[in-house]
Amino acid sequence: MFCALATARPLQVLPSYSATESNAVQTASNPRLILGVGPVEFPDYLRRLPVVTRVEPHRLELSDNKLWAEPLDKNFTGVLSENLATLLGTQRIEKYPWPLATKVDYQVEVDVQRFETTSDGQAQLVASWIIRDGRNESILYASKTAATAAAGADATSASTALSGDLATLSKAIAENVTELDQHPSATKSELNIEQTERSPYHRAMKARRQLEESEPRAMSHS
Repeated sequence: MFCALATARPLQVLPSYSATESNAVQTASNPRLILGVGPVEFPDYLRRLPVVTRVEPHRLELSDNKLWAEPLDKNFTGVLSENLATLLGTQRIEKYPWPLATKVDYQVEVDVQRFETTSDGQAQLVASWIIRDGRNESILYASKTAATAAAGADATSASTALSGDLATLSKAIAENVTELDQHPSATKSELNIEQTERSPYHRAMKARRQLEESEPRAMSHS
């Protein structure tokens, strides 16, 4: 009797901040802060287990032997939440969607446009993000982060480089959450907020929240 042995394929994960790094980059320590993370929107082509490489500006390649340990959007959101907890000095992180009874101080929404390595050895992240007031959902800050890092040919180097890009995004968000928390009157310009509110992403998220909020009420009348 013969048993077929499948060739083991290494699974990749995005590493979060190490304990040593966290001491160096922590922006604040506020254990009472409650931060909501999400929704985090990802391109459909990245919502998969095979590792994606951009080989040309308009051509992608799926790896046959490099896999993520879990869908990349889920891994991304988990590491972002861990990074923000470390940077802000709080363990009170709520991942979207959280229970309606849960009240957050701030909500971070992220729209990822790119998060992959390229054939010439670069890891790239492009993401738009906003910080909302947890009480009334008004936009307090809106920005966009573009980060690149050198990525080696091996799987570990690539995931580490992507994690470095995610760390850049995490720091930018944490710094502005800290600024808003310490100076509540500080917000982006009205022009920036108006442009954000007119964006397709903002309109889609607003419609999504309205639909989710209406569903429990509709059920309660049945």
